[in-house]
Amino acid sequence: MSSVGIIANPSAGKDIRRLVASGRVISNQEKANIITRFVKGLSFKGVKELYFMPDKSGLFRPCLEEFQKELDIKLLDTKHYDGPEQTLLAAELINQKGCDCALVLGGDGTNRLVAKKIGNIPLVPISTGTNNAFPINIDPTVAGLAAGFYIQTKGRRFNRNLISQKSKLSVIIDKNHEEIALIDLAISNQNFIGSKAIWDPNVLDHLFLTQSNPLSIGLSAIGSKVTSIPKNKAIKLDFSNDNEGEKIYAPIAPGLISEIYIKDWQLFSYKEKFNFSNYSGTIALDGEREIEIYRRNKIEISLKKQGPYVLDVIKSVHQENF
Repeated sequence: MSSVGIIANPSAGKDIRRLVASGRVISNQEKANIITRFVKGLSFKGVKELYFMPDKSGLFRPCLEEFQKELDIKLLDTKHYDGPEQTLLAAELINQKGCDCALVLGGDGTNRLVAKKIGNIPLVPISTGTNNAFPINIDPTVAGLAAGFYIQTKGRRFNRNLISQKSKLSVIIDKNHEEIALIDLAISNQNFIGSKAIWDPNVLDHLFLTQSNPLSIGLSAIGSKVTSIPKNKAIKLDFSNDNEGEKIYAPIAPGLISEIYIKDWQLFSYKEKFNFSNYSGTIALDGEREIEIYRRNKIEISLKKQGPYVLDVIKSVHQENF
């Protein structure tokens, strides 16, 4: 039987960038509505089995109440409620159950966590976060229909073209601990994680990007001021804190346009590695400071092919129409 996993982050789109910038707030009611609309599209296409990540806000409840007699809806036994650990475990469970795809509601950070454990399950990432370079803005009803069409046609030749594998950035600490980023990885001279989000460009020393979309908000917008990034490539940017280099501006948070000086930049591919040592600060993954590093740590950063698989919703809709 076809099945779909659903991971909705109730905390997405609610961080400090609502105070220091003009980040939008997507209410839990709207997130619940997005889930219900997505499931209506799936149900229309005949998908009957769903696995929900539970949460204290009850984002799943309106959908459960509406479809409890029509669909087979199960709650994942995540043992945690709200937080990164729950998202990681939910993604791992969806992978183990072999779902056909997974809806992810959140921003770049939520999708990063899911990508760590989801395996080869294709993602349908819908934007409800702050920095949304990875997820897409699309009506969830359409996304549900597109996901249903993909599931209906699995095994056909054209169906394989509806899925693409994204690259990812890898950071290895002291050769034994690895983390990933889907869009941006920043080395910051701030010595503490704090509120996690980055909104001051002056704390940046180095930035690695897999995308440089001029329509994006966040650190990836900085790259778009330099060059476009070809497929299977990434970019490394080095910044100056003494007003030397090329001065550019970019919207690094919603409503927050900042100036920054780029000292140097280069495109790189899968074979190249960048090493850092004798550095004290933090590493930010997809816009949020996650790792504190000290002078004794040895850091290795590279681009890898083995990122998450993603359903091309727009291509799926067009393919069905054809």
